[in-house]
Amino acid sequence: MNHDRAKARHPNQRLLTITLAALLFSGLFGARRAAAASGFALWVPNEDSSTLTEFQGTLIAGVHRINRSSDLDGSSMIAFDQSGNLWESNFNANSIVEFTKAQIRALARNSAPTASVIISADTGGTLNGPEGITFDAAGNLWVGSERGQLILEYTAAQLAASGNPTPNVILNGKTFSFGSPSDLVFDTAGNLWVVDEDIPNGHGGTGEIFEYTSAQVSGLTAGTKNVDPILGIASSDFVHLEGLAFDGSGNLWVADESADTVDQIQASQIGTGLSQNVTPAVVLSPTTMPGRCNQSFNGPYGVAVDQSGNLLVGSAGTSAPCAGSLAKFLANSITASGSPKPRVFISANLRGTNLNAPNYLTFGPYTIP
Repeated sequence: MNHDRAKARHPNQRLLTITLAALLFSGLFGARRAAAASGFALWVPNEDSSTLTEFQGTLIAGVHRINRSSDLDGSSMIAFDQSGNLWESNFNANSIVEFTKAQIRALARNSAPTASVIISADTGGTLNGPEGITFDAAGNLWVGSERGQLILEYTAAQLAASGNPTPNVILNGKTFSFGSPSDLVFDTAGNLWVVDEDIPNGHGGTGEIFEYTSAQVSGLTAGTKNVDPILGIASSDFVHLEGLAFDGSGNLWVADESADTVDQIQASQIGTGLSQNVTPAVVLSPTTMPGRCNQSFNGPYGVAVDQSGNLLVGSAGTSAPCAGSLAKFLANSITASGSPKPRVFISANLRGTNLNAPNYLTFGPYTIP
């Protein structure tokens, strides 16, 4: 992930999901990150302003709430637990923080709450540059520790109070080592998908998408484990991967920040083997827009697909003077490669959105007033 604006312009120096939040309150706990076509709440972490922005209903309606807590530092990703509490990863501070459902409800009165729980780096330093976070069905939190080059799991019990616990599971490959694991997604079958942003993929590109099966995940015991994923999706077209999302047909969408593309890998293309060389079925490129953010996406980072198949893209804004943007592309405009025009486009700070280098995107509970 590019939690550093200089790194955003130099993709080989550094490593945005949309991680799945628990959408239990909206009745849509779709682990492949599909949200309601209407009535969703889209949460956006802003890396450079260290704030969290929420849009309820439609993007065009504007911002509903903003969290400006001083406990945010290099905001990367948001995930909701099964009780509707909001968790956020701080890339700069090497921490993961919780804001309760009650605190979210009260943001209109207190937009800078103190985090109720702060999980700090353990003595072994494995929590180092946390990016992607996601909860499994048992309430355990999985973390892509980018600078630590590891995947971490914290049990629900470890998240009950502030501290610096050693993760319950510290995961790496067996025949290879992760380079920059970041975004994590559980699919509807409980399989864990991992984006490694910059790992050389053996096919002339950099970046790969790995899958651990649900059996592999449930079979992990406490401690440091070296287990290879069941498969890896690579491409010579990949340059620097960020956010990952699945649509309702099981197709995979991934943001390539440095190539300035959003790629679709169709479900039928996902085979076996640790280093498949796949040519994306659809490659979306930016189109020209008016204003300071003059592209429909610029350094695409977070991606999300709603229940109608519309694609949302958050851009970190790697080229001045654009400090980031959000775009919504209708489902019928993304069926083939090209440069579609977004149905909705919001540039940084338009109408007080507070967007500033937005990272991974998360759908959250809509029912929190």
